[in-house]
Amino acid sequence: MRVLWLSMANTLFNEKGDRAYNGKGWIASLQDAVMKYAGDDIQLGVAFLSKEAAGPLQQDNVMYYPIRKQAPEGIRKLFANWTGGHTEDYTSDISRIIRDFRPDLMQIFGCESKLASAILSCREIPSVIHIQGILTEYIPHFFPPGTGRKDMVTGKTFFNEVILNNGYRHLFRDYTVRAVTEKKCLEAAGYIMGRTEWDKDSTGKYSKARYFHVDEVLREDFYSMAGKYGSGHSNSEKKIHLISTISPAPYKGLDLILRTAGLLKGSGYDVTWDVIGISSEAGIRDIFEKKTGICASENGIRFLGVLDTKGLVKALTDAEIYVHPSYIENSPNSVCEAQMLGMPVIATDAGGTSTLVHDGEDGVIVRCGDPGHMCENIIRLHSDLSLRERIGRAAASAASERHDRRKIVEELKKAYSSILTESGQHGL
Repeated sequence: MRVLWLSMANTLFNEKGDRAYNGKGWIASLQDAVMKYAGDDIQLGVAFLSKEAAGPLQQDNVMYYPIRKQAPEGIRKLFANWTGGHTEDYTSDISRIIRDFRPDLMQIFGCESKLASAILSCREIPSVIHIQGILTEYIPHFFPPGTGRKDMVTGKTFFNEVILNNGYRHLFRDYTVRAVTEKKCLEAAGYIMGRTEWDKDSTGKYSKARYFHVDEVLREDFYSMAGKYGSGHSNSEKKIHLISTISPAPYKGLDLILRTAGLLKGSGYDVTWDVIGISSEAGIRDIFEKKTGICASENGIRFLGVLDTKGLVKALTDAEIYVHPSYIENSPNSVCEAQMLGMPVIATDAGGTSTLVHDGEDGVIVRCGDPGHMCENIIRLHSDLSLRERIGRAAASAASERHDRRKIVEELKKAYSSILTESGQHGL
């Protein structure tokens, strides 16, 4: 079976200048699992956006098709940001790739992707959308409660937000524009893959597509370190070491981290709270320190930026509790990775997190945007070693089963076979 993947980001192709960001992420991890466990059943082609157009290029028995990004740069980008007139259309590129690779089936990663419109223009190929996030559902939660566009402008962010028009206000507008195409793609989709009850229910609002459950493959280091977290990290009643992995977007909950850290300090706790994925110089820090009136450094918050997988695993296993503060999610792999290690996890009840974390069993669920509830549960877990150990063991067991690579490849193959059979083509 010949399957063409459409991905916004590079997967396992060794592109010149590629930084292999954080181990390349879950799509690359899925590709690695397919290459290991699918044998000759699946012949992959991967098309992805790149700074350079080339190809087709074969590497490790996979055909890669880099598609040159159409995003403007320099003055053209500034003009596009202010006018909103720039659009990216990759229809001709994808049609050319289809003619060359001749796939039996096409898999599109992300209904919000700029490549997702292929489902509208390339109807001759059976296609499935693999859900990542859903912009239409994210938009209402983009700014935390009580926060809006005006709060994104501070002394530190003024140039980017107001002069370049290239900050979070622009990103919000971009989400809103792309959500229109996203809805059209979901309406046109005959098949959808996802992994949480939230994405199943959410896509059902816009699509009558058949839904396939296919879980997420994690990065290799988390399999080799599965269950290796030890729970005895706190030797002091009043010292707490927390960690979160989030991106610098308003809806990821940095404001909740600041407010919760402030409450913990006010309750007499000596807190170290490592935030991975945000640098100490990021504008989002300035935005929410100003909004909350809470200084991160004075409340034990350390911004460690982006870490490679080995550095991330070490940072996680050095901490006591993983905290996920987001206002909206589908299936955050940062939560899954912490669970895989056997960490006790506290996560907000946002989107699909309740599919991953079952309150009181393999983690703790708290109310979105509620620092008091978050603080209360951090103290509860910190004070109860046996509870942390029980939740951590259950998390490792659940994650190990959920992210089993052989199982996931079988799920994928069954989905492919069903799609081809229903489309009148051969299955596996």
